[in-house]
Amino acid sequence: MTRRLTALVAAMVTSISAAEFQSGQAARAVIGQSSFSSHEAGIVAHALSASRARLYAADASNHLLTFDLTRIPGPKDDLSGRSGSACSVCGFSPIAVANQAVTRGVATAAAYGKTVVLADPSNHRVLIWRDTSLAALRPDVVLGHAAGSSSPISASTLTDPVSVAFDGKRLFVGDAALHRVLVWNNLPVYDDQPADVVLGQADFASTAANDVAGASTVRNPAALVFDGTNLYVADAADRRILVFTPGDTSLTADSVVNAASLSATPLVAGGLATIRAKGYGDSSPVEVFLNGVPASVLSTTAEEIQIQVPFDLGAGTAGSLYLRSEHANGTVTVTNAVAVRFANAFPGLYAFGGQEPRAGLLLHAGAFAENGVPVTSESPAKPGEVITIWGTGLGDVSDDEDGTVVNALSAWIDGSAAEVVSAKLPHDALGVYEIRIVLPADAGAKERAELYVSQAGNTSNTVTFPVERGNP
Repeated sequence: MTRRLTALVAAMVTSISAAEFQSGQAARAVIGQSSFSSHEAGIVAHALSASRARLYAADASNHLLTFDLTRIPGPKDDLSGRSGSACSVCGFSPIAVANQAVTRGVATAAAYGKTVVLADPSNHRVLIWRDTSLAALRPDVVLGHAAGSSSPISASTLTDPVSVAFDGKRLFVGDAALHRVLVWNNLPVYDDQPADVVLGQADFASTAANDVAGASTVRNPAALVFDGTNLYVADAADRRILVFTPGDTSLTADSVVNAASLSATPLVAGGLATIRAKGYGDSSPVEVFLNGVPASVLSTTAEEIQIQVPFDLGAGTAGSLYLRSEHANGTVTVTNAVAVRFANAFPGLYAFGGQEPRAGLLLHAGAFAENGVPVTSESPAKPGEVITIWGTGLGDVSDDEDGTVVNALSAWIDGSAAEVVSAKLPHDALGVYEIRIVLPADAGAKERAELYVSQAGNTSNTVTFPVERGNP
């Protein structure tokens, strides 16, 4: 039997229903930081061990830290009744600290049963002995040694493998130089076997250092440990321990979009977002958790879930989102977590379906007889009149009854600045903002104009609308 056929057989006997990691997925929780983007004193861990709901971390200050893992909400826990913190899966102080030096390098070897895995960073490789009772001098499998310095980065590349973990099934290897963790869903059976999943990078070819911390970034995976449910990654450069959890179903990195622009832009407190998740909203109720905090689910279909972003996002600029569904038979399924970014304001404009730029949803709003009538080809906007358009993601509003948007908004029509009469959140409106704009007097040079707005340095999608032609 060839080694590739052996690998195929090993993969076939693995249960296809088991939860799996997904390339580019986000961590579900973070230990040692108050948010996924924080860079405080934190934990510079170089060795990890997990046993009986305790996580032990040896840090750079010669301390042995003990964490109670029962304090971290489980991936399938019902968090709907929790309130308070903007991130219920962030922080977690140690329950015990011991002054104990632990030799660096402990995390470069892993053993399970008779199998031993050894990271050899100086030679850019990982060595695997499948059965050490046979006293074999040579490893059965060598990973990474075939890749030369000129080879493109791939699922087989190991540049600086500084950490390994093995649970009897999955193999995890942390590569500090490539800022990632490679995952083999089954122990490799032949040399240079490519990994199945990459964490810390969007794909196997990416090598970005990711200087801005996020829920899906790993700068230096100094140590790894897997407890059967969660993979703990000591991200020493960002002074934290990330908790990655496989999902029962897959959620892709670009699944979460602004409900108006339909683009994967940063989320804004109180704004509306759409989650593209097939099969999650057509049967069992679905819950959405952002940083472990429930988001308001407004509607669900077989293709999409509409949510309102929680009003309290804390001080962080990055977060983690996943879906949970409890079925009629009592079983619970969850997706993997995906990374999201936060902004004070990032506007999106509502429009009809179709190709970008899409036709905008506009009303006549001035003193013309058409006031309140939709802007259409039969009733085009007129130069100099006021038009109304709606959007989401415009951020904080004033405390008065007007609900005026706090962050200044500018508008542009066919490349020229247009006067913004008002931008507000109407009373009792659910994340949908009303924007009124004066159409420039020289508009009408072409039958369809293009409009976008800008706020806090962020630009919305562009929408089109018909304009009454002016005199040539």
